[in-house]
Amino acid sequence: MGFDFLSLPAMNTRGGILLAWQCNIWSVSNPILKQYSLTVKITLLASGESWWISSVYGPQFDQEKILFLDELREVRAGCTGTWLIWGDFNLIYQAADKNNSRLNRSMMRRFRQFINDCELQELFLKGRLFTWSNERDNPTLERLDRVFVSEDWTFTFPNHELSALASECSDHAPLLLKTDCSLPRCLRFRFENFWPKCDGYLQVVEEAWNSPLPGHQSWLMSSVAWTTS
Repeated sequence: MGFDFLSLPAMNTRGGILLAWQCNIWSVSNPILKQYSLTVKITLLASGESWWISSVYGPQFDQEKILFLDELREVRAGCTGTWLIWGDFNLIYQAADKNNSRLNRSMMRRFRQFINDCELQELFLKGRLFTWSNERDNPTLERLDRVFVSEDWTFTFPNHELSALASECSDHAPLLLKTDCSLPRCLRFRFENFWPKCDGYLQVVEEAWNSPLPGHQSWLMSSVAWTTS
């Protein structure tokens, strides 16, 4: 199982992007490395489905944030078609993305305008409202890490799920995106009229009736793990 990667170096102690993939699952082409973003075209080898993916690390200062959004518009203009963009944007676009009222409304409007201009949808984040903390006694919490997609991406992956993982070694919460979380379909049971005429029918029914329910133990274990985590 081979791996490959592309990277955008950090600037001093900030920034830096690493995009890694399994070569037997994904094909990656057309890399575009800019100041705040790393963009490639990825293809799922099993299905041949392709889309653009941009990984970003947004700057901290307002003037650089304006350049950052302009850079992303330029990327989008050159990468038409299905698009996913994710990472640490260092921006919010609504008051609910922060746990206090210290808001930069000018930059919030600029971020909203970018989202509208590029016709992006934000993927719902399961289980967490904020993704960053300054880790002080009275912490500031913000949702800086996000995943946006073009509308056709949601049509291609209608059963996606975005969740946050434990943030044990960072002030940011890692995000995990699964593209296929569809529930397995259970086959419908159909009783055949000839079964009672078969030899051993009553014995099979009795053994099945007295046996443990399938999946009961695994469901109980997962419930215990969930409640004690």
